[in-house]
Amino acid sequence: MSESLQLFYRELAHALDQMFFAVLRVQPQENLVQLLQSRDYTEKVGSLIEWDAYLERYAAILTPESQEKLRQNFSCRALIERAQRGEREFSMDFSYVRQGRTNWVTNTAVLCPRPQGGWDVYLFVRPNNEDHLLRSVIDLYVYSSCDYFIHLDLKNNCYTVASATAPEADRLARVCQDYEAACVQYALDYVVPEDREMVIQQMRLENVRRQLEEQEVYSFTVGVTDPIRGYTRKQVSYRYYDRRAQTVLLSRTDVTQVYLEERARQKELRAARHRAETDPLTGLLNYGGLCERVEEALENGEGAAALLFLDLDDFKRVNDTLGHAAGDRLLQQVGQVLREQARKRDLVGRVGGDEFIVFLPELQDPQRAVDCAQRICRAVNALALPQGGAVSCSIGGAFAPQDGADYHTLAQAADRRTYQAKRQGKNRCLFG
Repeated sequence: MSESLQLFYRELAHALDQMFFAVLRVQPQENLVQLLQSRDYTEKVGSLIEWDAYLERYAAILTPESQEKLRQNFSCRALIERAQRGEREFSMDFSYVRQGRTNWVTNTAVLCPRPQGGWDVYLFVRPNNEDHLLRSVIDLYVYSSCDYFIHLDLKNNCYTVASATAPEADRLARVCQDYEAACVQYALDYVVPEDREMVIQQMRLENVRRQLEEQEVYSFTVGVTDPIRGYTRKQVSYRYYDRRAQTVLLSRTDVTQVYLEERARQKELRAARHRAETDPLTGLLNYGGLCERVEEALENGEGAAALLFLDLDDFKRVNDTLGHAAGDRLLQQVGQVLREQARKRDLVGRVGGDEFIVFLPELQDPQRAVDCAQRICRAVNALALPQGGAVSCSIGGAFAPQDGADYHTLAQAADRRTYQAKRQGKNRCLFG
């Protein structure tokens, strides 16, 4: 061998030492391995030894969990089975502890068929702390939170699955030549009924392309039935749109916990708002809640509306003679009367001690407000006090927009008419 060639091989061996802990040629059928290069077994470089013995020597330096992983995947039998399945390359990480610190190596196996039959497996063992850390971060924060990544070809209506977790790996074809048909079938099989049509429309290629022309990321959420977890919430996202190649990355992320937390938060906010807007005695809207709702109805509604202001007649006498408990029971009864006489979309509230308001939005016929007030008067008049005695109320009515376009103006107009009704003898309603 020439001196220059010897120098080349020495330089190559030095480069391999810098890059790899070991380079091996395994002959799994013969249970042999030839050490082509090794940092810590230099006396055996170039020689053939039993693979099982070398594997145990290798396993002895690894952590217990990595030892078992090594034996299961790199035994002669495991390598032969992989080769028979048509695998040509695979990689695995293994850990070992040195000076109290966990380190990582990567085994990359290249399976090469022999012309005469059988296989040689070239095994490259290299240090991998930085790469393993990076992959761990990606696995933890990307792949573990995503059900799948799909490379979508918008031009040809096809896709390739880049990565998928169980059970999505079993549900999705690795390569699909009809993306839109697959979306329809997937929606029918797994999406909850109320979201199916929405999902099919949102995932159409034309819609995806239009959305990505206007924004960098196009996302929506959908309810999906999981065979183990039941109802789950998923976020489907399209991003990294390549306009020239007409390709995009499609991913789906599980957002069930975020969705449930947001629902719980919204439920608590609604409950807090309900408590803040509700009169605790009658369960009707209180002054603040009623005022806000009426203003919203006046702003968003169409056509006429009416506001009825109700005041119980001689309510102070009930409290003075029968006690506040009897007075509270009467107020609760009046509240129930108003609920029964009002439509579902009408607003009913208690705005003072014995003062109530009924707001009737979208009023097609003003006479309906008059009829409602008269029914309320009769129903209140039919209530009975514990020790006998009549119950009655006086009601004043105001119409929007002629009597006012906001809550306070309407309430003042109706309040004035309520007291006019009292001066005219009580137990009556008065409009205009």
